Amino acid sequence: MLKTDQNKIKSIRERHEKGELAKNILKSLAIGGVLAIGLAIPNIVQLLDFFGATESAEKRKVLKAIERMKQNKLVIIYNKNGHDIVEITELGKKKVLSYDLENIKIIRPKKWDKYWRVIIFDIPEKNKKARRALSSKLNEMEFFPLQKSVFVCPFECKDEIEFVTEFFGIKKYVRQILAKEIENEKFLKNYYNL
Repeated sequence: MLKTDQNKIKSIRERHEKGELAKNILKSLAIGGVLAIGLAIPNIVQLLDFFGATESAEKRKVLKAIERMKQNKLVIIYNKNGHDIVEITELGKKKVLSYDLENIKIIRPKKWDKYWRVIIFDIPEKNKKARRALSSKLNEMEFFPLQKSVFVCPFECKDEIEFVTEFFGIKKYVRQILAKEIENEKFLKNYYNL
């Protein structure tokens, strides 16, 4: 059974940004794992209903998106017991994670606990793309860059940092420190309106 937040999934009849339909299908597959497809198979009906595809043009749109994902190695399609099965690949799962990565944010609590979260890293040159991606993501998440490889945030972020570093495959090069104070921290308090 496909389950996800239906409010976030557009009907097939609505205009989709480029790649958005494939993104939603992939997310659905990531939750369900595998999906049987075919003209008379109940699961394709379920998938088509899920996206509001009732007309043949809309159904073709969904099936075309699945075919594109197969070409991009995000899903595999194989036959089992006379049914075509669509299954998300490891690459597809990584793609789904990247969608979550796009939306990850640090939540500001009502009251600051007066601790600083310091993220430090020493990532080897062979992983320089991941190092740049991490720095960019930390900036995007509103961490303050104290130095090239030292970022600070006043709010709880352990899970988010673990997810990001795991995604980039650099977790072993990154350390998280909980600090009671940072020298000359007034500018940081001003930066975060604390």
